[in-house]
Amino acid sequence: MRVDIEALRRIQRELSLKIVVQDTFETPITRISGIDLAFAKEQAIVASVTMSFPYLEDVDREILVTELDFPYIPTLLSFREGPAIVKMIDSLRSETDIFLINAQGIAHPLFCGCASHVGVLTQKPTIGVASSNLCGIYDHEPIEVGEAVPMYYSGRAVGWILKSKKGCRPIFISPGHLVSLESSLKIVKDCLKNHKLPEPLYNAHRLANEERNKRLNQSIKARRI
Repeated sequence: MRVDIEALRRIQRELSLKIVVQDTFETPITRISGIDLAFAKEQAIVASVTMSFPYLEDVDREILVTELDFPYIPTLLSFREGPAIVKMIDSLRSETDIFLINAQGIAHPLFCGCASHVGVLTQKPTIGVASSNLCGIYDHEPIEVGEAVPMYYSGRAVGWILKSKKGCRPIFISPGHLVSLESSLKIVKDCLKNHKLPEPLYNAHRLANEERNKRLNQSIKARRI
């Protein structure tokens, strides 16, 4: 597939101008959804887990499977994964206040990672939570659990690096859309329980991978018959 990278970057620049890094979500927050993807060949398996807040009890779990039609290109993951995430958000049975997405928010070379991209398209409050750093610059890596260090890119504050669990590498948090820098950190911290990732996202990650493994096993069994 031929990809016009410059045209897609123009789209990202245009969308970045629409991103709002301020709290516009309704309070008090009562529900938070985590969204993550797993991949099986050319299919994206999108999982959403909605939990009550602040008690973090299960409210709803949903899976959506869709075909991928865009290649893996770093910094352009919005165009590969974004359509599937938007489809999931549009089809959710349960209302939710905030979406935690396994992606970058404004901590992106063009200040428009997948969490921001999706937030603008859906006009939903989103926060990016990632296990690796894309472009953020920070003074030092946090050591103590709960310690957060601000990240900057091109002279602009873009998020946080947070030590979320002892014995684990830190996570990278950045506002997606309609959420401030300060609230993005606080909300993620308030969703931490016993895992590296915030609870809604941890459960979405597990659900997506369980569904992928189930499908792969079914495919293997079908070939053996």
